[in-house]
Amino acid sequence: MDKIKLETKKERVDFTPAPLKSKKGDPQFAPAGAVRRVEIICTQALEEDFMQAFAERRVAARYTKLAGVMGAGYSNPCLGDAIWPQLNTMFIIYCTEDDCATIKDIVWDLRDKYRTEGIACFVSSAEEV
Repeated sequence: MDKIKLETKKERVDFTPAPLKSKKGDPQFAPAGAVRRVEIICTQALEEDFMQAFAERRVAARYTKLAGVMGAGYSNPCLGDAIWPQLNTMFIIYCTEDDCATIKDIVWDLRDKYRTEGIACFVSSAEEV
């Protein structure tokens, strides 16, 4: 494996990274080690607020975003039609337990800030195979 040189303003560091291995021993693939799956469903109007909070707290750098999600929960339905024109956005995030706790704090903060907007959050265990 090639050596990687990192240079900072103060020092120069040389190191050889360890090869990544999966359960099968393939050095080209390594699982992300995610242990939690977080699903957030919110009105599209809150998408930017979530993205800003993720960036400020340095979580959810890797996520899946589904735009134009329709549904009905505990707030007004978001069906994208003439009667209920608004739509939802859904984030799916796989993360560590610590990042999950931070994301839940973000959800609670935005629920407090936007009491009339629908924000759903579901957390489950996940295993990458």
